[in-house]
Amino acid sequence: MRGTQSFRMWAVAALMLVGAVLPRLGAAQGDAVKLPDIEKDADRRIAIGIAKYPDLPAETIGSPAENVLAFDFELSGWFQPVPAGMLPPRTLDDWVRRGAEVLADVERTAGGVRGAVRDTGTGEILFERNYTDASGPLRARLHRFTDDVVLALTGEPGLARTKLVCEWDPDDAGRSEKRLVVMDIDGFAMREFTGEDALELGPRWTADGGSIIYTSYASRYPDVYLHSVTMGTRQIVANHEGLNAHGDLSRDGRFMALTMSHAGNPEIYTKDMASGMIRRLTSQGGSDASPTWSPDGRRIAFVSDRTGRPQIYAMDPDGSNLERLTHRGNYNTAPDWSPDGTRIAYCALRSDGFQIQVLDLRSGQVTTVTDRGGCEDPSWSPDGRSILYSQTAGGRTDLYLTNVNERKALRISRGSGRFTDPDWSPIP
Repeated sequence: MRGTQSFRMWAVAALMLVGAVLPRLGAAQGDAVKLPDIEKDADRRIAIGIAKYPDLPAETIGSPAENVLAFDFELSGWFQPVPAGMLPPRTLDDWVRRGAEVLADVERTAGGVRGAVRDTGTGEILFERNYTDASGPLRARLHRFTDDVVLALTGEPGLARTKLVCEWDPDDAGRSEKRLVVMDIDGFAMREFTGEDALELGPRWTADGGSIIYTSYASRYPDVYLHSVTMGTRQIVANHEGLNAHGDLSRDGRFMALTMSHAGNPEIYTKDMASGMIRRLTSQGGSDASPTWSPDGRRIAFVSDRTGRPQIYAMDPDGSNLERLTHRGNYNTAPDWSPDGTRIAYCALRSDGFQIQVLDLRSGQVTTVTDRGGCEDPSWSPDGRSILYSQTAGGRTDLYLTNVNERKALRISRGSGRFTDPDWSPIP
Protein backbone atom coordinates (compact mmCIF):
# COMPACT_ATOMS: atom_id res chain seq x y z
CA MET A 1 0.00 0.00 0.00
CA ARG A 2 1.06 3.59 -0.60
CA GLY A 3 0.28 7.11 0.55
CA THR A 4 -2.02 7.91 3.49
CA GLN A 5 -3.37 4.43 4.10
CA SER A 6 0.01 2.74 4.52
CA PHE A 7 1.62 5.65 6.33
CA ARG A 8 -1.18 5.89 8.89
CA MET A 9 -0.62 2.23 9.72
CA TRP A 10 2.99 2.85 10.74
CA ALA A 11 2.85 3.83 14.44
CA VAL A 12 1.74 0.87 16.51
CA ALA A 13 5.19 -0.73 16.82
CA ALA A 14 6.97 2.55 17.61
CA LEU A 15 4.31 4.18 19.79
CA MET A 16 5.77 3.31 23.18
CA LEU A 17 9.28 4.43 22.18
CA VAL A 18 8.24 7.65 20.50
CA GLY A 19 5.96 8.69 23.32
CA ALA A 20 8.91 8.68 25.70
CA VAL A 21 11.00 10.80 23.35
CA LEU A 22 8.60 13.46 22.12
CA PRO A 23 8.21 15.62 25.26
CA ARG A 24 11.83 16.73 25.20
CA LEU A 25 11.88 17.41 21.46
CA GLY A 26 9.20 19.92 21.36
CA ALA A 27 7.66 23.25 21.78
CA ALA A 28 10.25 24.98 23.93
CA GLN A 29 11.95 26.10 20.71
CA GLY A 30 8.67 26.80 18.94
CA ASP A 31 9.11 23.61 16.93
CA ALA A 32 6.34 21.21 16.01
CA VAL A 33 6.63 17.49 16.61
CA LYS A 34 3.49 15.43 16.04
CA LEU A 35 3.17 11.76 16.92
CA PRO A 36 2.47 9.99 13.63
CA ASP A 37 -0.20 7.32 13.53
CA ILE A 38 2.03 4.90 11.72
CA GLU A 39 3.40 1.39 11.85
CA LYS A 40 6.63 0.24 10.27
CA ASP A 41 6.85 -3.31 9.00
CA ALA A 42 10.11 -4.94 10.06
CA ASP A 43 10.95 -5.82 6.45
CA ARG A 44 9.99 -2.53 4.79
CA ARG A 45 11.27 1.02 4.78
CA ILE A 46 9.06 4.09 4.68
CA ALA A 47 9.25 5.88 1.33
CA ILE A 48 10.29 9.50 1.89
CA GLY A 49 10.20 12.04 -0.91
CA ILE A 50 13.39 14.04 -1.39
CA ALA A 51 12.71 17.22 -3.34
CA LYS A 52 15.17 19.62 -4.93
CA TYR A 53 16.17 22.53 -2.72
CA PRO A 54 17.37 25.41 -4.92
CA ASP A 55 17.72 27.86 -2.03
CA LEU A 56 20.26 25.55 -0.30
CA PRO A 57 23.42 26.13 -2.42
CA ALA A 58 25.48 23.05 -3.19
CA GLU A 59 28.69 25.10 -3.14
CA THR A 60 28.03 25.96 0.52
CA ILE A 61 27.12 22.42 1.51
CA GLY A 62 29.74 20.60 -0.55
CA SER A 63 27.15 18.64 -2.53
CA PRO A 64 23.46 19.07 -3.43
CA ALA A 65 21.24 19.19 -0.35
CA GLU A 66 19.04 16.42 -1.77
CA ASN A 67 22.06 14.10 -1.89
CA VAL A 68 22.83 14.77 1.78
CA LEU A 69 19.26 14.08 2.88
CA ALA A 70 18.88 10.99 0.70
CA PHE A 71 22.07 9.43 2.06
CA ASP A 72 21.21 10.23 5.67
CA PHE A 73 17.68 8.81 5.48
CA GLU A 74 18.85 5.66 3.72
CA LEU A 75 21.64 5.26 6.27
CA SER A 76 19.09 5.24 9.09
CA GLY A 77 17.58 1.96 7.92
CA TRP A 78 14.07 3.34 8.47
CA PHE A 79 13.48 5.30 5.27
CA GLN A 80 13.80 4.72 1.54
CA PRO A 81 14.48 7.94 -0.38
CA VAL A 82 12.26 8.72 -3.35
CA PRO A 83 14.09 11.23 -5.59
CA ALA A 84 12.32 14.06 -7.35
CA GLY A 85 13.52 12.96 -10.78
CA MET A 86 13.91 15.03 -13.92
CA LEU A 87 10.40 16.51 -13.61
CA PRO A 88 10.01 17.22 -9.87
CA PRO A 89 6.52 16.66 -8.43
CA ARG A 90 4.55 19.87 -7.92
CA THR A 91 1.88 18.65 -5.50
CA LEU A 92 1.54 16.13 -2.72
CA ASP A 93 -0.60 14.00 -5.02
CA ASP A 94 2.31 13.93 -7.44
CA TRP A 95 4.52 12.59 -4.63
CA VAL A 96 1.92 9.95 -3.76
CA ARG A 97 1.95 8.80 -7.38
CA ARG A 98 5.73 8.51 -7.20
CA GLY A 99 5.31 6.23 -4.17
CA ALA A 100 6.31 8.67 -1.41
CA GLU A 101 4.46 8.26 1.86
CA VAL A 102 6.09 11.25 3.51
CA LEU A 103 7.96 14.26 2.16
CA ALA A 104 11.10 15.97 3.50
CA ASP A 105 10.60 19.73 3.34
CA VAL A 106 13.68 21.94 3.86
CA GLU A 107 13.97 25.65 3.14
CA ARG A 108 16.07 28.67 4.03
CA THR A 109 14.57 31.13 6.51
CA ALA A 110 15.64 34.57 7.68
CA GLY A 111 17.52 33.08 10.61
CA GLY A 112 18.61 29.69 9.30
CA VAL A 113 16.92 26.57 7.96
CA ARG A 114 13.47 25.11 8.55
CA GLY A 115 13.11 21.34 8.24
CA ALA A 116 9.84 19.44 8.23
CA VAL A 117 8.33 16.08 7.34
CA ARG A 118 4.82 16.00 5.88
CA ASP A 119 2.32 13.21 5.29
CA THR A 120 1.83 13.15 1.52
CA GLY A 121 -1.72 11.86 1.84
CA THR A 122 -3.11 14.44 4.26
CA GLY A 123 -0.56 17.24 4.15
CA GLU A 124 -0.22 16.98 7.92
CA ILE A 125 3.12 18.12 9.33
CA LEU A 126 4.55 15.27 11.40
CA PHE A 127 7.80 16.96 12.38
CA GLU A 128 9.05 20.53 12.14
CA ARG A 129 12.08 22.33 13.53
CA ASN A 130 14.15 25.44 12.93
CA TYR A 131 17.95 25.30 12.78
CA THR A 132 19.59 28.67 13.21
CA ASP A 133 22.69 29.85 11.40
CA ALA A 134 24.45 29.93 14.77
CA SER A 135 24.04 26.17 15.19
CA GLY A 136 26.79 25.26 12.73
CA PRO A 137 27.58 24.84 9.02
CA LEU A 138 24.68 24.18 6.67
CA ARG A 139 25.73 20.59 6.01
CA ALA A 140 25.88 19.87 9.74
CA ARG A 141 22.36 21.28 10.16
CA LEU A 142 21.04 18.98 7.46
CA HIS A 143 22.61 16.03 9.28
CA ARG A 144 21.00 17.18 12.52
CA PHE A 145 17.62 17.52 10.83
CA THR A 146 17.64 13.93 9.55
CA ASP A 147 18.80 12.62 12.92
CA ASP A 148 16.01 14.55 14.64
CA VAL A 149 13.43 13.16 12.22
CA VAL A 150 14.60 9.60 12.80
CA LEU A 151 14.50 10.05 16.57
CA ALA A 152 11.12 11.77 16.61
CA LEU A 153 9.39 9.28 14.33
CA THR A 154 11.02 6.04 15.49
CA GLY A 155 12.34 6.62 18.99
CA GLU A 156 15.83 5.58 17.87
CA PRO A 157 18.78 7.94 17.30
CA GLY A 158 19.93 8.63 13.75
CA LEU A 159 23.45 8.07 12.47
CA ALA A 160 23.97 11.10 10.22
CA ARG A 161 26.23 12.93 12.68
CA THR A 162 28.48 9.96 13.40
CA LYS A 163 32.02 9.89 12.00
CA LEU A 164 34.59 7.35 10.97
CA VAL A 165 38.33 7.09 11.37
CA CYS A 166 40.47 5.00 9.03
CA GLU A 167 43.90 4.52 7.52
CA TRP A 168 44.51 6.55 4.40
CA ASP A 169 47.42 6.00 2.05
CA PRO A 170 47.57 8.96 -0.37
CA ASP A 171 49.73 6.87 -2.71
CA ASP A 172 47.47 4.57 -4.73
CA ALA A 173 50.50 2.37 -5.37
CA GLY A 174 50.31 1.33 -1.71
CA ARG A 175 53.82 2.16 -0.57
CA SER A 176 52.79 2.26 3.10
CA GLU A 177 52.52 6.01 3.65
CA LYS A 178 49.41 5.51 5.75
CA ARG A 179 48.01 8.33 7.87
CA LEU A 180 44.88 8.43 9.99
CA VAL A 181 41.96 10.49 8.71
CA VAL A 182 38.60 11.36 10.27
CA MET A 183 35.54 12.12 8.15
CA ASP A 184 31.76 12.36 8.36
CA ILE A 185 30.02 9.04 7.87
CA ASP A 186 29.02 10.13 4.35
CA GLY A 187 32.69 10.58 3.42
CA PHE A 188 32.81 14.39 3.50
CA ALA A 189 34.92 16.71 5.65
CA MET A 190 37.96 14.40 5.60
CA ARG A 191 40.95 15.63 7.58
CA GLU A 192 44.20 14.12 8.79
CA PHE A 193 43.81 13.28 12.44
CA THR A 194 47.25 13.75 13.97
CA GLY A 195 49.11 15.61 11.22
CA GLU A 196 52.23 13.60 12.03
CA ASP A 197 54.63 12.53 9.30
CA ALA A 198 54.69 8.92 10.47
CA LEU A 199 53.11 5.59 9.60
CA GLU A 200 49.84 5.27 11.56
CA LEU A 201 47.72 2.12 11.81
CA GLY A 202 44.75 0.43 13.45
CA PRO A 203 42.59 3.32 14.72
CA ARG A 204 39.79 2.60 17.20
CA TRP A 205 37.35 4.96 18.90
CA THR A 206 36.89 4.87 22.64
CA ALA A 207 33.35 4.15 23.83
CA ASP A 208 32.63 7.81 24.58
CA GLY A 209 33.91 8.97 21.19
CA GLY A 210 36.32 11.35 22.91
CA SER A 211 39.57 9.66 21.93
CA ILE A 212 41.12 7.41 19.29
CA ILE A 213 43.59 4.61 19.95
CA TYR A 214 46.12 3.78 17.25
CA THR A 215 49.61 2.50 16.52
CA SER A 216 52.21 5.00 15.33
CA TYR A 217 55.77 4.72 14.11
CA ALA A 218 56.53 8.30 15.18
CA SER A 219 59.46 6.97 17.25
CA ARG A 220 60.44 4.67 14.34
CA TYR A 221 59.00 1.75 16.32
CA PRO A 222 55.37 0.59 16.67
CA ASP A 223 53.90 2.20 19.81
CA VAL A 224 50.28 2.47 20.95
CA TYR A 225 48.86 5.95 21.54
CA LEU A 226 45.66 7.34 23.03
CA HIS A 227 44.79 10.63 21.32
CA SER A 228 42.08 13.02 22.56
CA VAL A 229 39.80 14.18 19.74
CA THR A 230 38.64 17.28 21.59
CA MET A 231 41.91 18.39 23.22
CA GLY A 232 44.31 17.27 20.50
CA THR A 233 46.65 15.79 23.11
CA ARG A 234 47.97 12.26 23.23
CA GLN A 235 49.72 9.83 25.53
CA ILE A 236 51.79 6.72 24.90
CA VAL A 237 50.03 3.66 26.26
CA ALA A 238 52.62 1.05 25.26
CA ASN A 239 56.14 1.49 23.91
CA HIS A 240 57.82 -1.73 24.96
CA GLU A 241 60.50 -3.42 22.91
CA GLY A 242 59.11 -5.13 19.84
CA LEU A 243 55.55 -4.82 18.58
CA ASN A 244 52.90 -2.72 20.35
CA ALA A 245 49.64 -2.68 18.38
CA HIS A 246 45.87 -3.29 18.13
CA GLY A 247 44.86 -1.30 21.21
CA ASP A 248 41.21 -1.44 22.31
CA LEU A 249 39.88 0.25 25.45
CA SER A 250 37.17 -1.39 27.55
CA ARG A 251 33.86 0.48 27.64
CA ASP A 252 34.44 1.64 31.23
CA GLY A 253 37.89 2.97 30.27
CA ARG A 254 39.70 0.96 32.93
CA PHE A 255 41.66 -1.50 30.81
CA MET A 256 43.22 -1.57 27.38
CA ALA A 257 43.67 -4.83 25.51
CA LEU A 258 46.55 -4.87 23.05
CA THR A 259 49.12 -7.00 21.24
CA MET A 260 52.74 -6.92 22.37
CA SER A 261 55.77 -9.03 21.47
CA HIS A 262 58.44 -7.95 23.98
CA ALA A 263 58.45 -11.46 25.48
CA GLY A 264 58.76 -13.25 22.13
CA ASN A 265 55.72 -14.07 20.00
CA PRO A 266 52.91 -11.53 19.66
CA GLU A 267 50.56 -12.16 22.58
CA ILE A 268 47.46 -10.51 24.08
CA TYR A 269 47.92 -8.29 27.13
CA THR A 270 45.78 -5.91 29.15
CA LYS A 271 46.96 -2.69 30.74
CA ASP A 272 45.34 -1.14 33.80
CA MET A 273 45.00 2.49 32.71
CA ALA A 274 45.13 3.78 36.30
CA SER A 275 48.05 1.79 37.72
CA GLY A 276 49.89 1.02 34.49
CA MET A 277 50.05 -2.66 35.40
CA ILE A 278 50.49 -5.03 32.43
CA ARG A 279 48.94 -8.51 32.44
CA ARG A 280 49.69 -11.20 29.88
CA LEU A 281 46.61 -13.20 28.84
CA THR A 282 47.88 -15.64 26.19
CA SER A 283 50.94 -17.85 26.00
CA GLN A 284 50.83 -20.13 23.00
CA GLY A 285 52.94 -20.99 20.00
CA GLY A 286 52.20 -18.78 17.03
CA SER A 287 50.76 -15.27 17.13
CA ASP A 288 47.78 -13.80 18.98
CA ALA A 289 46.56 -10.40 17.83
CA SER A 290 43.66 -7.99 17.22
CA PRO A 291 41.97 -8.08 20.65
CA THR A 292 38.57 -6.43 20.96
CA TRP A 293 36.38 -6.04 24.06
CA SER A 294 32.79 -7.22 24.18
CA PRO A 295 30.36 -4.38 24.98
CA ASP A 296 29.76 -5.68 28.51
CA GLY A 297 33.51 -6.03 29.18
CA ARG A 298 33.22 -9.73 30.04
CA ARG A 299 34.97 -11.19 27.00
CA ILE A 300 37.84 -10.37 24.65
CA ALA A 301 37.78 -11.68 21.10
CA PHE A 302 41.07 -12.01 19.23
CA VAL A 303 42.81 -13.73 16.32
CA SER A 304 45.25 -16.61 16.75
CA ASP A 305 47.08 -18.91 14.38
CA ARG A 306 47.87 -21.42 17.16
CA THR A 307 46.29 -24.20 15.09
CA GLY A 308 48.26 -23.24 11.99
CA ARG A 309 45.82 -20.81 10.34
CA PRO A 310 44.22 -17.64 11.76
CA GLN A 311 40.92 -18.19 13.57
CA ILE A 312 38.88 -16.11 16.01
CA TYR A 313 38.80 -16.94 19.70
CA ALA A 314 37.32 -15.39 22.82
CA MET A 315 38.37 -15.44 26.46
CA ASP A 316 37.62 -13.78 29.77
CA PRO A 317 39.63 -10.64 30.68
CA ASP A 318 41.94 -12.76 32.83
CA GLY A 319 42.69 -15.18 29.98
CA SER A 320 40.43 -17.97 31.24
CA ASN A 321 37.49 -19.73 29.53
CA LEU A 322 39.16 -19.77 26.12
CA GLU A 323 36.80 -20.62 23.26
CA ARG A 324 37.34 -20.96 19.54
CA LEU A 325 34.53 -19.12 17.75
CA THR A 326 35.15 -19.70 14.03
CA HIS A 327 35.26 -23.19 12.56
CA ARG A 328 34.37 -22.61 8.92
CA GLY A 329 37.22 -21.86 6.54
CA ASN A 330 40.90 -21.68 7.31
CA TYR A 331 41.44 -17.90 7.39
CA ASN A 332 39.27 -15.70 9.64
CA THR A 333 40.48 -12.36 11.03
CA ALA A 334 39.51 -8.84 12.18
CA PRO A 335 36.71 -9.53 14.71
CA ASP A 336 34.32 -6.77 15.78
CA TRP A 337 31.51 -7.17 18.34
CA SER A 338 28.01 -5.96 17.53
CA PRO A 339 26.78 -3.22 19.92
CA ASP A 340 24.51 -5.68 21.75
CA GLY A 341 27.29 -8.28 22.07
CA THR A 342 25.31 -11.07 20.37
CA ARG A 343 27.22 -11.16 17.05
CA ILE A 344 30.75 -10.83 15.77
CA ALA A 345 31.60 -9.55 12.30
CA TYR A 346 34.90 -10.68 10.79
CA CYS A 347 36.83 -11.07 7.55
CA ALA A 348 36.82 -14.56 6.00
CA LEU A 349 38.83 -15.86 3.08
CA ARG A 350 36.54 -17.90 0.84
CA SER A 351 36.78 -19.33 -2.65
CA ASP A 352 35.43 -16.02 -4.00
CA GLY A 353 37.90 -13.88 -2.05
CA PHE A 354 37.75 -11.99 1.20
CA GLN A 355 34.20 -11.46 2.47
CA ILE A 356 32.59 -10.01 5.58
CA GLN A 357 30.76 -12.62 7.64
CA VAL A 358 28.65 -12.33 10.78
CA LEU A 359 28.62 -15.02 13.48
CA ASP A 360 25.53 -15.21 15.70
CA LEU A 361 26.99 -16.22 19.06
CA ARG A 362 23.73 -17.70 20.32
CA SER A 363 22.81 -19.89 17.36
CA GLY A 364 26.24 -20.36 15.79
CA GLN A 365 24.81 -19.33 12.42
CA VAL A 366 27.23 -17.64 10.00
CA THR A 367 25.95 -15.14 7.43
CA THR A 368 27.94 -13.59 4.59
CA VAL A 369 26.90 -9.93 4.13
CA THR A 370 29.12 -9.00 1.16
CA ASP A 371 29.26 -10.57 -2.28
CA ARG A 372 32.01 -9.05 -4.44
CA GLY A 373 35.26 -10.12 -2.79
CA GLY A 374 38.13 -7.98 -1.55
CA CYS A 375 36.18 -7.02 1.62
CA GLU A 376 38.04 -6.58 4.90
CA ASP A 377 38.17 -4.65 8.21
CA PRO A 378 34.51 -4.74 9.40
CA SER A 379 33.18 -2.20 11.92
CA TRP A 380 29.60 -2.21 13.25
CA SER A 381 27.34 0.83 13.15
CA PRO A 382 26.29 2.08 16.61
CA ASP A 383 22.75 0.74 16.06
CA GLY A 384 23.91 -2.72 14.95
CA ARG A 385 22.10 -2.53 11.59
CA SER A 386 25.04 -1.89 9.26
CA ILE A 387 28.70 -2.74 8.84
CA LEU A 388 31.45 -0.45 7.54
CA TYR A 389 34.38 -2.11 5.73
CA SER A 390 37.08 -1.65 3.11
CA GLN A 391 36.90 -3.19 -0.34
CA THR A 392 39.58 -3.55 -2.97
CA ALA A 393 38.38 -3.70 -6.55
CA GLY A 394 39.48 -2.27 -9.89
CA GLY A 395 42.80 -1.06 -8.51
CA ARG A 396 41.14 0.99 -5.72
CA THR A 397 40.54 0.40 -2.04
CA ASP A 398 37.50 2.27 -0.74
CA LEU A 399 35.16 2.25 2.22
CA TYR A 400 31.65 0.87 1.95
CA LEU A 401 28.82 0.22 4.34
CA THR A 402 26.04 -2.29 4.01
CA ASN A 403 22.86 -2.96 5.94
CA VAL A 404 23.27 -6.52 7.23
CA ASN A 405 19.67 -7.46 6.39
CA GLU A 406 19.37 -5.79 2.98
CA ARG A 407 23.02 -6.20 1.90
CA LYS A 408 23.01 -3.12 -0.30
CA ALA A 409 26.51 -1.60 -0.44
CA LEU A 410 26.96 2.19 -0.26
CA ARG A 411 30.35 3.67 -1.12
CA ILE A 412 31.59 6.14 1.50
CA SER A 413 35.13 7.23 0.62
CA ARG A 414 35.81 9.64 -2.21
CA GLY A 415 38.89 11.10 -3.82
CA SER A 416 42.29 9.55 -4.37
CA GLY A 417 44.27 7.19 -2.19
CA ARG A 418 43.59 3.91 -0.43
CA PHE A 419 41.21 3.73 2.53
CA THR A 420 41.53 0.81 4.96
CA ASP A 421 40.74 -0.38 8.50
CA PRO A 422 37.78 1.92 9.29
CA ASP A 423 36.11 2.31 12.67
CA TRP A 424 32.63 3.78 13.16
CA SER A 425 32.26 6.34 15.96
CA PRO A 426 29.63 6.20 18.71
CA ILE A 427 26.54 8.40 18.32
CA PRO A 428 27.43 11.92 19.51
